[in-house]
Amino acid sequence: MRTPRPLIPSYATVALTAVLLAALALVGCGVRRIAPPDVTPVVRATAGEPRAFRMGFSALPATLTEGGQQSAFDLATKYGEVLLIQRAPSWSDFLAGATPSSKLRATTAGEREAARGRGLQLFMALDPFDAADRGRLAGLPPGMEGRDLGDPGLRDAFLAEARYIAVNYRPAYLALGMEVNATYERNPAQYQRFLEVYRAAYDVVKASSPETQVFASFQYEQLLGVIPWEPPHPPRWELLDAYAGKADLLAITTYPSFAFAVARKVPPDYYLQLKARTKLPIAFAAAGFASDPGRDGVNSSTRPEQRRYLQRLLSDADELASPLLLWFVGRDAAYLAAPPYDLVASIGLRDTQDQPKESWAVWEDAAKRPFAAGTPSRTPTPTPGAGG
Repeated sequence: MRTPRPLIPSYATVALTAVLLAALALVGCGVRRIAPPDVTPVVRATAGEPRAFRMGFSALPATLTEGGQQSAFDLATKYGEVLLIQRAPSWSDFLAGATPSSKLRATTAGEREAARGRGLQLFMALDPFDAADRGRLAGLPPGMEGRDLGDPGLRDAFLAEARYIAVNYRPAYLALGMEVNATYERNPAQYQRFLEVYRAAYDVVKASSPETQVFASFQYEQLLGVIPWEPPHPPRWELLDAYAGKADLLAITTYPSFAFAVARKVPPDYYLQLKARTKLPIAFAAAGFASDPGRDGVNSSTRPEQRRYLQRLLSDADELASPLLLWFVGRDAAYLAAPPYDLVASIGLRDTQDQPKESWAVWEDAAKRPFAAGTPSRTPTPTPGAGG
């Protein structure tokens, strides 16, 4: 029997909180200066078999500086094709009678041109829920605290911002909610109201940018009920059914080092079982595995364990013919050293000094493989050293 450990927040909550804190700290960094006008897209040498999946990282920087933000863009450019930019809604900019602020417009232009200048595809995530409490909305304007998406004004604001992102970013991918099953676990009534708005937002985005792949993501360990400090439950596969006809991908975030002590303990069919649950392409919206042991015995990971997990993840992505695989953060961030953020401090593939870990060479080799959409599913040959 597993004993809940309430002092340790869920990995998903910590990760999302870290993203939001970084975004807030970077507000004054002049995002519109990330991409100088003479930036040229990187042309990489290719080697190996084609892969069906685009690769990339989130925009979470290793340092809370303008240079750190630029480095996050550059890392995704050199070793992938996609960058994830995740944020809470800008409610005040989209309520009835409001117009997007000059600050929001500048950020939009800066991010769009930073990605375009580097040849990156954008994965935008509009996440309405509070990272510290997935049962409530994030960043509501003064006077609207405690309201939910049943409020007509907030509903319309969310739809308007979804349309704004679709029109102004033309992203390759747009998540209208991240790790939404965490909201189901925290506040089922709030989740049901979200579902209604999500379905409407899906239609709004597809009408504005038909080529954008639209979905909500699920936190996979929580979906399966295997997070050690939460009450166990059977897999909640039934949650997937509510998105039938209103999702272009089945997208998951996954951090198994917080459910399994070492990579070898991850079951063989851990991701492959998804094939029996959906006809949609299966995307890894964010993945991560610690390279150091976690406090309070959360895991016993090491750098070789992180490398083993990444080899396994890439192998499964090949077998699933996944269209997308993002590692949550490319480089460890020193500002995440203090609790509770230390739980995500070692998931980077490069350390705080920007030195490669064992897993980096695995990622680099995969990034060299040419991306070819529609590459069929394949069972890769065993990787030398994968078990050592």
